[in-house]
Amino acid sequence: MQAKTNLEWLSEGFKYDLESTVRYRTVEYYCAGVRRFLQWAQATGCPSDIQLITQRHIQAFFHHLANKHRSNSSANEPAAIERLRWPYYRALRRFFEWALKEGYLQSSPMKGIKLNAPQPAPIEPYRPEHIDCMLKVLDYDWQIAKTQRQKMLAGRNRAIFLLFLESGLRLEELAKLQLEDIDLQRQRLTVRHGKMGKSRLSGFGSQTKKALWKYLSLRPHDIGHDALWITEEGTPLSIGGVQIVIRRLKKDAGLQNARGSVHKLRHTFATTYLKHTRDMKGCRLLLGHSTLAMTERYTQFIDAEDALKAYNSKGPLDWLREG
Repeated sequence: MQAKTNLEWLSEGFKYDLESTVRYRTVEYYCAGVRRFLQWAQATGCPSDIQLITQRHIQAFFHHLANKHRSNSSANEPAAIERLRWPYYRALRRFFEWALKEGYLQSSPMKGIKLNAPQPAPIEPYRPEHIDCMLKVLDYDWQIAKTQRQKMLAGRNRAIFLLFLESGLRLEELAKLQLEDIDLQRQRLTVRHGKMGKSRLSGFGSQTKKALWKYLSLRPHDIGHDALWITEEGTPLSIGGVQIVIRRLKKDAGLQNARGSVHKLRHTFATTYLKHTRDMKGCRLLLGHSTLAMTERYTQFIDAEDALKAYNSKGPLDWLREG
């Protein structure tokens, strides 16, 4: 039997504790960071006993991450190194705090180590011309569809794309929608599986209403389940399946070089909503954010766009000459 203070043994207990309190993706986020540290510790001969891990070991691990980044990248950006190290810092901080709380440590080796959260880059949405390109692909797919099944899939893909753009849902939220969650008459939908288990309402416009109605008129009703989105075989479309729909659409539209994919549609909704309403509180509610600080990230792009309008084909040098 392994010693109770063995790092590998405790990492399992840490995982089990997380599984009882947070979602699967959060468990993976923290455990991946701890696993990376354990791999490095084994390779470098660090102690396997958690009580022998010191602040110096943690600092050496972060130094290793920075050096690996420099060797794999031509750009030696401090900001890039910060972004690289941040998830490992969060994971190790939580792991050692858990070990301290459980009585396996008298003091955390993370004590005194402070990394600042990296500043997120301004969130840039899809541009109108990108949306037009993807809509043209969807129109073409509908036109060439011959069979009922092909038309159902073409209608489904258009409804998925438009609902992303007009509701601001996360990928998992949209993928898990049920038939009962859609209210076509009132142009509303209910999110029952939101982040941290929270439910909320959202809405959609007339174009999405039309697309949903067309898809629902083609979707078989005798397939034994009520998942909104279905595959060609009639089974519920998975989260990965929804991702594939959007990635293929982006590729067919010739937008391989445009950064971002599925989540960028949520960004596009948020920036468009804020640009036209300036309603930060309403946007927060529709996005399902717990704080306004999260929503404010979307205003950076809008504010930058507004500031750039001041150039109006001229710049500061022109203004200086004009006096």
